[in-house]
Amino acid sequence: MSFENRVCVITGASSGIGRRTALDLASLGARVCAAARREDRLESLLLEIGGEEQGHSFHVTNVSSKQSVKSLADHVSTTYGRLDLLVNNAGFSDSRSLEEPGGVAALERVMATNFYGAVFCTAELLPLLVSSSPSSVVNVASVAGRLALGGDPSYCASKFALVGWSEALQSQLAGKGVHVGVVEPGLIPTEGFPQAKVRTDPLLRYLLGTEAQVSAAILDTVRRRVFERTVPRWYYLLQLPRLLAPPLYRAAERRLIAPRRVGPLDL
Repeated sequence: MSFENRVCVITGASSGIGRRTALDLASLGARVCAAARREDRLESLLLEIGGEEQGHSFHVTNVSSKQSVKSLADHVSTTYGRLDLLVNNAGFSDSRSLEEPGGVAALERVMATNFYGAVFCTAELLPLLVSSSPSSVVNVASVAGRLALGGDPSYCASKFALVGWSEALQSQLAGKGVHVGVVEPGLIPTEGFPQAKVRTDPLLRYLLGTEAQVSAAILDTVRRRVFERTVPRWYYLLQLPRLLAPPLYRAAERRLIAPRRVGPLDL
């Protein structure tokens, strides 16, 4: 599949994986609409990928707000009149425990962005995706949506929800010509998840991937219209002990991962 002249919306595009994906899609000839909350970052990205003259645009968007997402959908409809790819990438982590002040509110905010943000964007942009089919939705989840290793229950909950919702949604939308895929990054150093402690850990530093790898996985998911990709690829093997031998998996987590954990892993 060629991305030439395809209209692509990317949320969380002001930095990290979203920004890398926007750059890569633009380099392949796609028309990119970058969505995020930081207008100055979006303006800088737009200049870097060629500006409005190349068919690109941006829209300041808070994906946890239905009204803001509706405004994004109106912008895409007015500017392009179609949509070939939606990448739901916006997300963040707040590792406060339930015992801490504001712990429950923190969980609600994480779910509002990481899970409901993807739901809101997909729902509002679905008419354009259907009318432009064959089209794709790629949800950027996490290995933490398969394995609760990060010591961050709210983040894991949001990504488990996103993976489960995506898996159910794919069969619902397949008949409409809309492909649904999910990309599950592992430990990826980004602005929001710098992985500073992991980089210096003699064991965990070998688990690091890159933004470029995740972007490539997103594009590959669209090209091959597959459901799931983990990044790096071999992370998929980490799921096998949990699926085949849960007691062994939990023992290894307690003995190998938990003792090395200084704080939540940035998955």
